[in-house]
Amino acid sequence: MVDDLNQAITDDMQTVASINLVVQQLLTESYSYLQTGDPGALEEGAELLERLQGMVAQLRTSDHIYGDFQEEVAEQHIPVVDQGRALLQAVQDLHHRLSFGIDTPTDAQREAFYQEIERIEEQRETFTKQANAHLAGIRTVVQQHIEGDVRLTFVGIAIALAAMVALTIGVLWLIERHIVRPLRSITNAASRLAEGRLDGELAITINDEIGVLQQTFNRMAATIRRQTGDLEIHYRQVTQARDALEAAHRQAVEQLAIIQRQQEAIRELSVPVLPVSRDTLVMPLLGALDSARLIQVQEQALERIAATCARRLLLDITGVPIVDSHVAQGLIRVVQAAHLLGAEVMLIGIRPEVAQSIVGLGISLSNIRTCSDLQSALAQKGGSL
Repeated sequence: MVDDLNQAITDDMQTVASINLVVQQLLTESYSYLQTGDPGALEEGAELLERLQGMVAQLRTSDHIYGDFQEEVAEQHIPVVDQGRALLQAVQDLHHRLSFGIDTPTDAQREAFYQEIERIEEQRETFTKQANAHLAGIRTVVQQHIEGDVRLTFVGIAIALAAMVALTIGVLWLIERHIVRPLRSITNAASRLAEGRLDGELAITINDEIGVLQQTFNRMAATIRRQTGDLEIHYRQVTQARDALEAAHRQAVEQLAIIQRQQEAIRELSVPVLPVSRDTLVMPLLGALDSARLIQVQEQALERIAATCARRLLLDITGVPIVDSHVAQGLIRVVQAAHLLGAEVMLIGIRPEVAQSIVGLGISLSNIRTCSDLQSALAQKGGSL
């Protein structure tokens, strides 16, 4: 039962992580289609959507295992499945609108799609947090269940030891009364006989006393053997329970390592570099840029330029809400590093409010070429950069 439950939790955690990754990829493909109009992005999105449907359906496979363990756990699992279905429906609606909507969307329509993508991203984050919290709670319940079994085993051992101690005390009392005292009487009688004191006789029943001693010894030995056997059985049960707990702990550590590797893959997808021609790369940026993301942007851009021998990098910051001095300096470093690799960089999608902020901060972008949108940048020849 515990093994099946641990396997179900592990499978669900892997499924949630896979749903998280596939939704990220779907949103990236949708954004790529809005930026480039490439139908290949929609085809890739359709394949990812089929995978996502199977993953959401897989969340229901563990319902009976949770129900067998605890009905309350099964009831708490239902909202997680419902949220996964809602996330799937939202992605399906977005993909349908992109596939059968307007061929050439206006800026306002494109902005509406961007906002819908952001809403789905927030919905994905909420689903992931609640699903992981739910699965972590189930794992805690399982650990508590195992700990309870271990405690019961230790209580049984303590009771067995107490019974053995009480039995040992009783046996010692019987030996004192029925063996030691008679033997002491025999010894005193023998001393008196050795001294020649013949007054009174002692009925010496050596055979009877030895028989009683042997029977008592045999009973005591049998009792000790039985108690020792019970103690060994309890010890093996405790050892098995400890091994099971250690195995569950190792499995949890391995699962955490898998989640960390998946998170690394998701972070790489957050700054995609898309080839649009033989010598041109596009790097769309979404969301706020902190120090960690700026470093990741620079590393991704330089790696792709070196790998593809690209001559142009179109850095699209349409989706960046704020460009302050820190962000601007980070972008300038990307441009300078790309120049060292022989690639020219153009900044695309500087919105009016961002332009005002850059001028207000006194940031100089005079050495960096800019363009209003991606289509205009792609229309320019390589020499115009």
